[in-house]
Amino acid sequence: MKRVLLLMLALCLATITLPAAAEKVNFTQSVSYEASAGEIRMIEIGDVTSEKGGVWATTKNGHIMISVDRITVESKSNAIGLTADGGSVIASYDEIMTTPGNLAQIKANSGGFIRLTGGDCTTETGSQGFYINEEGASAVGVQAGSIAVNGKYGLIGFLEGSSSLTFSAKKIKNDGDYGVFLQCTGKGDGKKTLVTLWADELETTGIGVEFQQYGSGYYSEFVFGKVTAGDIALRLMVDRGNVADILVKEDLTGRIGVKFYSDEQVKLIVLGTIRATEAPILAVNMSGRSGVGFNDKTQVILAWRIIPTASGHVALPEGEKDTAVESKAAEALEKAIRYIIRTEETDRAAFTLKKANGEDIRRSFGYPVACEGERVLVEVQAADGYRVTGVLNGEEEKTPLEQDENGNWYFDMPRGGGISLFAVTEPAT
Repeated sequence: MKRVLLLMLALCLATITLPAAAEKVNFTQSVSYEASAGEIRMIEIGDVTSEKGGVWATTKNGHIMISVDRITVESKSNAIGLTADGGSVIASYDEIMTTPGNLAQIKANSGGFIRLTGGDCTTETGSQGFYINEEGASAVGVQAGSIAVNGKYGLIGFLEGSSSLTFSAKKIKNDGDYGVFLQCTGKGDGKKTLVTLWADELETTGIGVEFQQYGSGYYSEFVFGKVTAGDIALRLMVDRGNVADILVKEDLTGRIGVKFYSDEQVKLIVLGTIRATEAPILAVNMSGRSGVGFNDKTQVILAWRIIPTASGHVALPEGEKDTAVESKAAEALEKAIRYIIRTEETDRAAFTLKKANGEDIRRSFGYPVACEGERVLVEVQAADGYRVTGVLNGEEEKTPLEQDENGNWYFDMPRGGGISLFAVTEPAT
């Protein structure tokens, strides 16, 4: 109930129109604002250019609404710092630049609520971009433009208890160790989404996403346009009793594509290609268990295409540096990978995909899929005035599908997937 009231108050504050001011004031030094219990403050300022810190807003069971234009900081401090010990802080900015320094520090506890919205952020030599710390059933929401960092973290966050985080950005780019590092501990109710992360693009020279989820009852959701990492693209450590859903709309690229642990509940959907120089999927056995132990209740992996390496599609780690080695223990997971089938629908033809026995093909989370070696029958319904003369497979080099003795087009799902169907039509005579 307390969180609901805070959210309602935050929405009310967000709809308040600030009174007309004579002119925004610019600052050449850091500025700090506070709100005590029950106090409501609304602040609107111009540019802040400082050598020691940027903009700070702190509340203890009070409420602050603050907007600032451009923040430029030339020191190893935070460009913007928001703290809600109970109460709420609603802040907005146009642009942040630091040389060196951190972009933002956000701390919420005791049921505090923080909302930050803004444009592009850049730091050249800072240790991190956004630092977020939550405890005591707090809530934080961040909506940013492009985030460019040259340091250890693009985004680092620690959540305790049933705290929730929603973070979105057009792009997160870090020439450092981690694009995103998130650690969650405590208990959720298993129903509400406690962690939501969206980014149109994630790029880093190190690890793309390190996600550690301990405790129970956490439900997390990640959506990326594409992920490109110099090391591991996705490294996931999710305890039993927690669920993590990851959707990559384009390609996922790294030295290692995805690192899993065998007892996790993870759903991974890659609508593009998983590319890796060493191992597309690294499967880690939990201690005291035999075999990898993947199944529909723990891991579900869907991908349009996976390009195998010398280690195959799935490998086990050797040593602390996650060096991939071949192993028969990962065969169960490799056979369970579901490959998405693409069809190019046009106004001239529509596809129906069937199993070899004539039943409708399996669909996983709305996508038509088949496992390696499964035969798929392809039926094409031509629009009025057209007839189908063939079915092709391929993105660039298209090859015709074969037909069986009954004249049905078909394909056997190849190792690694990559099926993309196109119907060849001509006007009917």
